[in-house]
Amino acid sequence: MNVSLKSKIMESDIKLFERGVVQVEGKELFLQTHDIKLDNAGRRTGSGHRRALVHDHQDGLTINYNGDYPGGVTIKGTIKVDAIEMPTIRRYFGHSSLIATIGELKQQIDSLQERVETLSRS
Repeated sequence: MNVSLKSKIMESDIKLFERGVVQVEGKELFLQTHDIKLDNAGRRTGSGHRRALVHDHQDGLTINYNGDYPGGVTIKGTIKVDAIEMPTIRRYFGHSSLIATIGELKQQIDSLQERVETLSRS
C-alpha cells in the first residue's frame, strides 16, 4: 500500500509505504526542533535518550549529544573539515586550533633537527 500526500503547489511529497517506510521528497527539509532522535529498540543497549543531532545551547550542531549512543559515531569514507578546534590544547599553545598546533610542532621539530645536526658536526 502506498499513501501519498503530494502537493501540486510545493513540488514535495511524503510517501508512506508498507513495512513502516516513509519517504520525504522535496528541495529541502526544514525542521523547527532542537533534537533529532534515531532509535531502534532491536539495536539499542541501555536506555535513555537517543539524540542523534542536537541544535545545542551554543548555537552549534552536536552529534551523539551527551554520548546517548554508547557505540559512538562511525563515519565511513572521506572526511572533509574546514577547521578543527580542540579547546583542551588551548592551555598548552594559547589557542585551540589543531592545524596551527601541528604547524608549531613541525617548526619545533625542524629546529631540533637542525640543532642535532649542528651538535653532531662538532
